Amino acid sequence: MSIKALWGRLRKVFRVISYIGKGIANLPDYQAYVRHLEEKHPEKKPPTEKEFFAELLENKYGAHAKRCC
Repeated sequence: MSIKALWGRLRKVFRVISYIGKGIANLPDYQAYVRHLEEKHPEKKPPTEKEFFAELLENKYGAHAKRCC
């Protein structure tokens, strides 16, 4: 097996592991969100990845987050 083919397989494995890890940690997939916006809401400008996760954290832990206590 060539180095290029091996590297391609490793990248694919790491992507799968990353996807599974994000699912376990309950982190949404930024690329899937951007695809959704492009398909369903073309008039909206997608946020940057940094803005996307900042908004996610603000909604989850910020001053207006829904808490039981």
